[in-house]
Amino acid sequence: MQERLLEVNGLTVNFRNDNREITVVHNISFHINQGETVGVVGESGCGKSITSLSIMQLVPTPPGRIASGEIRYKGTNLLSLKSKEMNQIRGNEISMIFQEPMTSLTPVFTIGRQLDEVIRLHTKASKKEAKERSIDMLKLVGISRAEQIYASYPHELSGGMRQRVMIAIGLACNPNLLIADEPTTALDVTIQAQILDLMRELKEKTGSSILFITHDLGVVAEMCDRVIVMYAGEIVEEADVDTIFNDPRHPYTRGLLASIPKIEEKKRHLYSIPGQVPPVGSITQGCRFRERCDSAIDRCVTDNPALVAVAANHACRCWLQAD
Repeated sequence: MQERLLEVNGLTVNFRNDNREITVVHNISFHINQGETVGVVGESGCGKSITSLSIMQLVPTPPGRIASGEIRYKGTNLLSLKSKEMNQIRGNEISMIFQEPMTSLTPVFTIGRQLDEVIRLHTKASKKEAKERSIDMLKLVGISRAEQIYASYPHELSGGMRQRVMIAIGLACNPNLLIADEPTTALDVTIQAQILDLMRELKEKTGSSILFITHDLGVVAEMCDRVIVMYAGEIVEEADVDTIFNDPRHPYTRGLLASIPKIEEKKRHLYSIPGQVPPVGSITQGCRFRERCDSAIDRCVTDNPALVAVAANHACRCWLQAD
């Protein structure tokens, strides 16, 4: 049995809005094994990023709060740690590549200072050693003018360049768990391939694990061992990557896969799932996907199905799969 690096048990995250609390992530549980890459997919507003911020203890409070659950890293519940203890883990053992590089980088500090700070905070590196390591990391993520970028400010860089800097910061301390929130969104295809190769190389060299959050199912197929599909704050399906692509059970997963263009098929119009993700807190009973589902039954309106095993290492939240 593989060693579990991270376990999330019954995580619920609420946000306060207009004097009432709204649940944005509802009672989710999953795990990541040592050396494993787990993908989290779903449309915007499904709770993917809030889940990752919860692991890092970065949910903005207020208005947000972790209402219940456990987040265990190497057996220790991160939710019970003091701020100083969490600071020793965050950025060192668990690191995160954020989705928005412009708001994640400090505009008044140079790129080099921000990279050096991460390295010196978690290692015994001198100023000279930290600078050398920072420049090496910038080169590693495909930045050719590393010394010049080291001395630059975030506003002087393009969006794609800032994203590469964020990836360099995330990888700087060789973390045991890397949380990558849409890490290649702002990059062109060539640089995206380089970054994915880099992350795979890190995983192979250090045995680290990756939680990969993305909209791109092509990246999931290439990078991930297991896949978690989220919808409206819940996990609706979970399985290994081959099973998700070859035997999807939840209508939402099937819809996502049907939306992928296929080179061998010529169609006038691409398929898209009808409707939109419901506003947070708007559905209080029944299946959260029912209004967009072409297989919905009467029970879907009144009762929300549980996430149940439908095969070995394959779970699905759907009444059509419950029996």
